[in-house]
Amino acid sequence: MNFSTLLDPLHDTALDGLDFARIAFKLFDEVYQLPDDGKTLRERRGDVGRLVEEVLPIARYVLTHYGAGQYLRVRWMRGSQSFDAKIEAKGGRVDHRSWPAQGTLEVTTALHPNEHLMRELLNTEGGGFGLDGLSRIKGPGGFKSVASVPTSYTNLSFIDTMAGIVVSAIRAKMEKTYPADTTLIVNIELNTVYLPTEWERLLQQVREKRLEHGFRQVFLTAEAGLYTADL
Repeated sequence: MNFSTLLDPLHDTALDGLDFARIAFKLFDEVYQLPDDGKTLRERRGDVGRLVEEVLPIARYVLTHYGAGQYLRVRWMRGSQSFDAKIEAKGGRVDHRSWPAQGTLEVTTALHPNEHLMRELLNTEGGGFGLDGLSRIKGPGGFKSVASVPTSYTNLSFIDTMAGIVVSAIRAKMEKTYPADTTLIVNIELNTVYLPTEWERLLQQVREKRLEHGFRQVFLTAEAGLYTADL
């Protein structure tokens, strides 16, 4: 499989939102089913990284907002342009101005700074302790590896940590200039397994910051648990 061309079926092609999501999930399955126990997915090289960090969050956004009277069409593009996708909408809700006819999508990822170390450890050692207990170390001959030590949380402090990461990701995008019709999609890679009540607490903490952003909409999604929310 050529991972530099994996997303060619989606690149710069206007697709009905349901078709976009169907193709995105099919491409994910092709990588997921490789006989390497998920190593390729965790390495996230080339289009595999774009699939996980851009395309799947867009697909989740589309599936959340596609419905009767609101039919979405997506054009995703790889490259260095200042956005990730363009979106159009048709239907009764659009005709009655309950939903915009077009817009721009920008995706950002909110994740623990040690997330990449955990993926590396999973590939090399098969697992480790929590994200907070990971660090990069140098061994004999300058060989680098990942050290993992046990850590613990106090009550729901892991949610406090994740809320800060999400807010920082949004603020980083607030410092840049985007078209007025831009929706920011925040792809959240949760720092542990979240129950629905814990997800709601995370949303509450982020909303309490009352970020004065200039985006038309901020959409939060976490593939783990299939959680979604409009901020």
